[in-house]
Amino acid sequence: MPIVPIIEPTASAKNARIGYKNLLVTTNLTAADKMLIPNTYERYISGNGGYTIKFQLAGIAAIDFVAIGAHNAATHDGGIDILVKYAATIGGALTTIENLEFADNSAKMVLFDEIQAAEIALVFNTTSGLEIGVFYAGKTLEMEQPIYGGHSPIDLSSKTQYESVMSESGNFLGRTIKRQGVESTFSWQHLSPTWYRENFQPFVLSAKIIPFFIMWRPDLYDTAVFGFTTKDIKPMNMGGGSGLMNVSINVMGHSE
Repeated sequence: MPIVPIIEPTASAKNARIGYKNLLVTTNLTAADKMLIPNTYERYISGNGGYTIKFQLAGIAAIDFVAIGAHNAATHDGGIDILVKYAATIGGALTTIENLEFADNSAKMVLFDEIQAAEIALVFNTTSGLEIGVFYAGKTLEMEQPIYGGHSPIDLSSKTQYESVMSESGNFLGRTIKRQGVESTFSWQHLSPTWYRENFQPFVLSAKIIPFFIMWRPDLYDTAVFGFTTKDIKPMNMGGGSGLMNVSINVMGHSE
């Protein structure tokens, strides 16, 4: 699949984006309530036909991302598109944000210029069996600095637990996968202490219990992951009297 920038390649587009504040609170379809629960087990499952599922925010708010995780849109019905729309008022006219196309069943996070929205809609046609586990919309946390060399892209970094079977003489008899996902570490340096406390620390507190979407280089790759931290996030002062900080987060993500 070709690499396609999804936002203009400015200096800030090199910085990772984290979507952790989901502003969606209700939906007009009871079965779709499962998309508002931030886990990958409970999923909305479609029937046959055309759907316009509307999700309401608590009020009119600024958003600059939408994201879908734990889905089978790439493989269901040979692959389907999902149109994302928004309305400035509840029940108002819907305007298209993006037509989501899926190369695989990994998480999809779309960035766009900030808009004021009261309602977000997912529009699609399908047969029964389309699954969507998580749907977020809100404002991203844009990191203050890019991630430098040495990063392992999480979508390419499998975390697999195997169970292998061997004979008494050492012959390989087979293998099963007991658990799988993706895992990587995201590290940043030279973060200003004021920015860290005002912008990153709220995410640290949220990440203790709530999974999030993350993209590490939006200017180059449209890949994202829906995941969670595996240990406490602790910054370190870099010294030299500047107060600058570095921090790392270990993220384990969902994969189909």
